[in-house]
Amino acid sequence: MNRFIPTIHAADIPLGSEVGGVGPFQTAISGGVQAGLGNLLSNLITTMTVIGGLAFVVYFSLGALEWITAGGDKTKVSGAQTQMTQAAIGLIAIVASYFIIGIVGAVLGFDILNPFAALKL
Repeated sequence: MNRFIPTIHAADIPLGSEVGGVGPFQTAISGGVQAGLGNLLSNLITTMTVIGGLAFVVYFSLGALEWITAGGDKTKVSGAQTQMTQAAIGLIAIVASYFIIGIVGAVLGFDILNPFAALKL
């Protein structure tokens, strides 16, 4: 029976110059953990930024509504101004932290905000 069925041997698969390794799964094995961690960090930072932005809109709007409904009461107006100022400071802190994350990523040589920019699959 072996006469009629030729023996098949495994051969190297040419993957091109961008992908190194022995087989088609080498890229998934070598970049899987790093890509997963980078993707997790990027998603976490994006989610926190969106939640912080929404919190700013809510607190600033509530402060403005409190100011409008104060009716000239100095303590209520002062409280509303304080709430709106704190909301603005929180937004400034979110924007500053976003820039700090970008600077730290540039110093470490890894783009934290866009983890797949350097990873070529």
